[in-house]
Amino acid sequence: MSHPHLALLVFVNALWGFNFLAGKIGTEQFGPLLFSALRFAVVLLLLFPWLRLVRGQMRLIFLIGLCLGAGHYSIMFYALYLGDNISSLAIAAQLTVPFSTILAIVFLHERIGFTRIFAIGISFLGVVVIAYEPMAYEPMAYESMAYEPGDSSHLVALVAATVAAFVMAIAAILMRRLKGVGVFNLQAWIALVSTVVLSLLSWFVESPGMDSFAGLTAIDFWTPVYSAIGATIIGHGSLYYLIQRYEVNSVAPFITLSTLFAIGYSIVLMDEVLTTRIVVGGLLTLFGVTIIALRNARQATPSSLRVPR
Repeated sequence: MSHPHLALLVFVNALWGFNFLAGKIGTEQFGPLLFSALRFAVVLLLLFPWLRLVRGQMRLIFLIGLCLGAGHYSIMFYALYLGDNISSLAIAAQLTVPFSTILAIVFLHERIGFTRIFAIGISFLGVVVIAYEPMAYEPMAYESMAYEPGDSSHLVALVAATVAAFVMAIAAILMRRLKGVGVFNLQAWIALVSTVVLSLLSWFVESPGMDSFAGLTAIDFWTPVYSAIGATIIGHGSLYYLIQRYEVNSVAPFITLSTLFAIGYSIVLMDEVLTTRIVVGGLLTLFGVTIIALRNARQATPSSLRVPR
């Protein structure tokens, strides 16, 4: 891989990593469902010129849109809204890789050896370790933590992030069945389905009114705009550009960089504390995920690549 393309791949992961912070800030301001709807509305507005009917595949595209919009993104942003630690949720989001492999075994008859079985176990063990991590305390007040290990909001957020990763894995398997669908056309259809579904869900669940936007200026909408343009259009578009030019196994080793960027951003910009359990659990999960991704890519398996948010 050339140096400019390597730099582009690292930059894409940096964009995806920052999307966790944008999601956290945006969901606290708008609510998780409304934020998700706004995000996809921006994507739809920008990609509408690429929207085209794809004969024989619209039912599958609609199902993918439901999985990603009403499923993955709404659950993941709910996890960010509820959770107090972005790092742990970013690590749990990587479980899409082992989930994709498990689903490929069940539905696509993929065969794996001991190495990937071990790596899958290590990936989930890391999240289990993080699940017992004390959360939400001030950096200089370790002795007076506001939450005890096993705090319910932390556990619910972590479970939600894990479920979101599972739903993303389902969508990834479904996307393997698509043929001849352009990346921007697919993103536009996903955005259309997601905008409609999430707007309805937000209306019935969160009941947003005009007071939700009272006093807001254009700059206050930077979070859904960034999530749409930075993470989806630029991030996914750049990944598609690179995959067209390089083998998957050249790209796969970098899939965990987005999580490392998210952890770095959360420490520097959100004053999060990187504790021993998060380090140990994160290393276990990211090690397992990297091994799975490398083995999948080397063997060109049905679960060889996943696309982060």
